[in-house]
Amino acid sequence: IAVRARAKDNAELATDICTKQLIGIAGVAAERIQRALKLPNDFHGLSQVLELHPLFNPAGYVVAEIEGGRLHVHRSPAHQDGSWISLCSPASVQPLQAIATAIDPHIAVRITGTADDWTAEFEKSDTAAKEAPEVEVTKFSGGATFEFQQRRSLPLTVV
Repeated sequence: IAVRARAKDNAELATDICTKQLIGIAGVAAERIQRALKLPNDFHGLSQVLELHPLFNPAGYVVAEIEGGRLHVHRSPAHQDGSWISLCSPASVQPLQAIATAIDPHIAVRITGTADDWTAEFEKSDTAAKEAPEVEVTKFSGGATFEFQQRRSLPLTVV
């Protein structure tokens, strides 16, 4: 909402800015999910990350299923609201590529279908994809590396 307000009448600019934000967030979130759950750097690990990734959740809001190395996304309330998933399509593969690259740089993404009903196929590539600049910028911020720490007891003295 804030981006669209700043972009005023330039819907293309707003979409471009939001897509860049999504690319950075999607890649960092995928990496953090994989690391936290110690998932493998392969297609199986990617499938598990996709099931848990905020881009595809909550399940009742984003209609998506993963089967046979493919991700199927169907029109859903999330598309109607213009949420993050509406920024992914055959014309906008970069957010999904950022997720795949975070798991294994040798996984390439190809999307076919329409803007709100599409299938992403993940294939092994001989060439490693470079981390997207948007992901690098997101990692540069301190929030991307935030981790909870164990709390110690407070030294209290009863008076």
